[in-house]
Amino acid sequence: MNTKGLLVEPDFINLEKYLQSGNRTEITDKIRKISKTIDGASDGILVKKILVWINQNTIRLNSSNNPRKFKRTATEILESRERTGCCDSSTLFTALARSKGIPTMQIITFCVDWAKNLISGKKVETSGHFFTSCYLKDAHGKSDWVLIDSDQPTQNIKDIRLQILNRNNRNIRNNYYAFAYVNDYSNISFNESKIDSIANMGRVQLFALQNSDKNDFLRDREEER
Repeated sequence: MNTKGLLVEPDFINLEKYLQSGNRTEITDKIRKISKTIDGASDGILVKKILVWINQNTIRLNSSNNPRKFKRTATEILESRERTGCCDSSTLFTALARSKGIPTMQIITFCVDWAKNLISGKKVETSGHFFTSCYLKDAHGKSDWVLIDSDQPTQNIKDIRLQILNRNNRNIRNNYYAFAYVNDYSNISFNESKIDSIANMGRVQLFALQNSDKNDFLRDREEER
C-alpha cells in the first residue's frame, strides 16, 4: 500500500483495536438494545441485517449543508432516526456492528474526480465518502476484512453484495481514494483540524490530497477506462 498522504494507516492484525468504542461510536445501552433485536446465522448475514435495519428504521437526509454533519454520536443519530450523510451511516453501523462483537473500522476517502478538478485549477466543493470495513468469518470459517458501504440504500439482504477489502490498494470502489483507516473519526486530528464540521472536513481532505502521491489514484482511473 502506498502510504504517502495516508493520514492514518490501517492495523489489520490488531482486531481488538476495532472493537473499542470512540467518542462517536460509543456502545451505549440504547445501541445494545437495538443490536439485541438483530441476529444472523453468520457474520455476513448479521452485517447485512444491520444495514437493512438502519435503512428501515432511519431516514437518510439529502441536505449537503446540514449543520449536524460530523457532530453526532451513534446514539444521537439513533435517537433522531435521521442520518445526515455517509458519516452518520458509518458511525451508526460501526457502533451496532461492534456491539455484536464484529471488528469494524471507518475508512475516510476523498473523491478522485474532486481531486482531479482541484489539480487542474478548478474550484469545487468538498467531495468524499465514509466507508466501513468489518472482519468477518465466511461459511467455511475463513476470515478477512470486507468492504461495506454503510450509506447504500437497501431494504433486503439479498440485494447486498460484500467484497473483500483490497489491503494493498487505497482506491476504493466508485471513484474514491482512502486517506484514513480509523477506529473512530472523532478521536484524531489532521494538520490541527478535527473532523467536527463541514469546513474542517474539507480542510482535512485538502491536506490529504496535497500530501498524496497523485499517480497512485490517477493511474488507476486511467487504467479503468
